[in-house]
Amino acid sequence: MGIGWIIRLLILAVAAANGAYLLRRRRLGERTGRRGVPSCAFTEEFRGKPQEIDKPWRFIEEERRVIEMMGRGASPQEVLDTLTHAIEKMEPDCLCTILLLNKDKRHLQKGSRGSLPAAYVDAVSGLEIGPDIGACGSAAFRNETVIVEDVATDYRFAGPAREFVMGFGLRACWSVPIRDSNHQVLGTFAMYHRYPAKPAADQLMLVEVGAHLAGNAIERLHATAKLRQYAERIDLSERAASFGIWEIVNGRIIFSDGFAALVGLSDGPREMPLKKWHSMVHPDDLPGMTAAAEAALARGETFHHEARVRLLDGSVHWHRVHGKEEYQDGWRKRVIGVSIDVTRENEMMLRLEQAMRTKSEFLAHISHEIRTPMNGLLGGISLLLDSGVTAEQREYIDTIRSCGDSLLQLVNDILDLSKIEAGKLRLERIPFHVMELVKRAVSVVVPLATARGLAVHLDLDKSLPQTLIGDPQRLHQTLLNLLSNAVKFTEHGSITVSAVVRERSANGLQVQFTVKDTGIGIPRDIQDAVFEPFTQADSSTTRRFGGTGLGLTICRQLVALMNGRLELESLPGSGSTFRFTVPFEIAADSAAVYTGPADSIPRSSRCLRILLAEDNPINQKVAAGLLHKMGHEVDIVGDGRKAIAAAQQGQYDAVLMDCQMPDIDGYAAARAICASTAGRLPIIALTAHATAEDRQLCLDAGMIGYIPKPISAERLFELLESCPTQAEIPAADPA
Repeated sequence: MGIGWIIRLLILAVAAANGAYLLRRRRLGERTGRRGVPSCAFTEEFRGKPQEIDKPWRFIEEERRVIEMMGRGASPQEVLDTLTHAIEKMEPDCLCTILLLNKDKRHLQKGSRGSLPAAYVDAVSGLEIGPDIGACGSAAFRNETVIVEDVATDYRFAGPAREFVMGFGLRACWSVPIRDSNHQVLGTFAMYHRYPAKPAADQLMLVEVGAHLAGNAIERLHATAKLRQYAERIDLSERAASFGIWEIVNGRIIFSDGFAALVGLSDGPREMPLKKWHSMVHPDDLPGMTAAAEAALARGETFHHEARVRLLDGSVHWHRVHGKEEYQDGWRKRVIGVSIDVTRENEMMLRLEQAMRTKSEFLAHISHEIRTPMNGLLGGISLLLDSGVTAEQREYIDTIRSCGDSLLQLVNDILDLSKIEAGKLRLERIPFHVMELVKRAVSVVVPLATARGLAVHLDLDKSLPQTLIGDPQRLHQTLLNLLSNAVKFTEHGSITVSAVVRERSANGLQVQFTVKDTGIGIPRDIQDAVFEPFTQADSSTTRRFGGTGLGLTICRQLVALMNGRLELESLPGSGSTFRFTVPFEIAADSAAVYTGPADSIPRSSRCLRILLAEDNPINQKVAAGLLHKMGHEVDIVGDGRKAIAAAQQGQYDAVLMDCQMPDIDGYAAARAICASTAGRLPIIALTAHATAEDRQLCLDAGMIGYIPKPISAERLFELLESCPTQAEIPAADPA
């Protein structure tokens, strides 16, 4: 409350005191037979007592002094002591005390003892309040003024309390509750006398106004303490979190200590012209920050931006700025906001990005090192099978190929996980035969399941359309992972695979795929954990059944990319059921359909002359063998420089270019060949790197296609069939 309000209150109080006095005089006149009191009676009564008239103005002066003390940050004890002594000066025969309720609101404690003996107030401190416990205890409990005219006879001072109080020479006590602005009791303001006394109206008014002013002072002290506490917390938060608060008013920026610390302004005023602040923002970032702020403020939104700030010591820090307008009566009052130093955060992000790049490079390198020998292994097996083998030999070869496929699947899982985490895995949208795809996935695990004595059941909804549009490779990968897990963790019983239509629209439908087994099952409390990378149900699972724990992680994330959700139902000893529903479009009957890998090497109806650029001898044999089986002629070179020379001298229909070669790599060689042949010679990339970025590098170098290792005979055949022979290419127009 402001001092002006209190002054008005005091003026009203003085008027009330004068009115009470006149009323008392009128009643006295009535008792003595007089009908009234002359108008000069008030003057006569106070003639010779100028201190009575001066009392309210002295109180106002004391009030002003108390408020000034609070403004200077005086302690609550100093303020309350000043108040009690001020009241005592205005009523010389009295002794004043302030007792405050403690936190439990049931006991009084010392606020100020005024001129009372310290021993008395110390003994009273801790007094439990109650309806009839002394003057102060009763006033605090009842929230009303309590007048004890004589301690010796008042029932509220019975027993030892009476002797104790009178032992200090105290006979009367007038106690008024100290209240806050919500009329809640904070304590009591009491005036004691050394003789029995009934308060006059002006005396009681003095106690009441003292209690009122004490309430104001206590409430203001509490508010000031809270504000100081909040300020300290904000200051601590600013220093701990490296942020600062600011506001822009009339072309100037006014800021907190935290902001000053952010920009290196330890001393001086906490404001500066806005132009000076703009001069500290990096010139490359200032236009963007200004434009972002103006655009957001024009829409009435909070703006967010990051910019570099040049500190006074010459260092550069990154600040993240958030700001918002405040309006008053439709006019912009100010712009307020915070700035956060995100230099360390940005540095950590840069290090994280570098770590991610290093991880990607490492995985790509590992992929290359594994795929190169795998190309020789699986390619050699394909050539061997195509050459004709006995049934016993085929069994052995199938075992070798199964092991090779497992190793290749492990490499693919690791690469897929890396791409999914980086948000770089993209799905295809091509037509495929859904029933054939499910059957093909089942056929891969049937030999192992049969060897373990497991039955495999297939349940396909007859209403399934023949051809859908989606990513057949990722769907096949998901089903194969789930089936492989089912076979791995099932020792007795069966595995059931189903595909059922759940919802159908004019152009699409939802298909629910289910893989159910009778295996070991998974406890409920760890079912979520099995979807985490490198995690299995327990540590013994890996030792007993093998595996990396990546399969289910890849499955759940692939299903999510296909706009579905993989769900698990399982109980230990009762098997597991994995279920997911994925939306697909229905393909037109005439759409070209993905059919998956073939069992034999396809033969071409024409003979192409092909230049093979490959530095690895094993891969040379595998690639050349595949090309010969397809019916093509092959010349082999071992590096990029020789590939450029051969392409310029020979008449080739196509070039198969390994991307990682010594001296000159495949990318540089492809660019040189494209330049020397005006792009007329088709170049197909062969690479052990299998990411989307690698594919783009090949296309950017001028190559027309991309085949990751191990080489897919079907993909190689498809690309070569699309290449025209040199005789079919029209001659270039002379320049």
